[in-house]
Amino acid sequence: MLVDDTFNHKIYSELSVVSEKITRTIFYKGMDVDLAQFMLERSIQMLPEGHQFTYDKRLRYPALIRMTKDVLFPLINSWQTPILYIIATDGFKQFHHPSYEEGIDYLNKHSSVVQLELAGPHHIHMTNTDEVSAAVIDFLGLDQDVQDSQKTDPPPPTFEFKACSHR
Repeated sequence: MLVDDTFNHKIYSELSVVSEKITRTIFYKGMDVDLAQFMLERSIQMLPEGHQFTYDKRLRYPALIRMTKDVLFPLINSWQTPILYIIATDGFKQFHHPSYEEGIDYLNKHSSVVQLELAGPHHIHMTNTDEVSAAVIDFLGLDQDVQDSQKTDPPPPTFEFKACSHR
């Protein structure tokens, strides 16, 4: 009989130790330990013995079904919305997987997707927030200084009462 260990994760006594350990892994490299702990707190449960991850282990396995080029490339061609694709230098890009490289090459040749490579780890949107937000503001054609200067408190609501007469 098979034992279902889908959610049977190791139990950790100290969350801070796990947080520090995770920041040394490839996808969390450069992340602040407190930020790593914040992310961990979303995916753990407290047990009398300690902390245990709650995610489904099957999510960590490669998918059995991936989009083929015959499905993915026409989908890319159908996009009509401007898209900014931020690539972290220390993210998935560093693995140089052939299908990733082929997909990026196709984006370069056949789409208007704007690709921007920024130095940082896989979770660059959490570790390099200033650079990422500046890139998004620039992509959207916004001027951050103008946006900041135009922020004002909305006027308080006004109410108008009218007398009603019942006949």
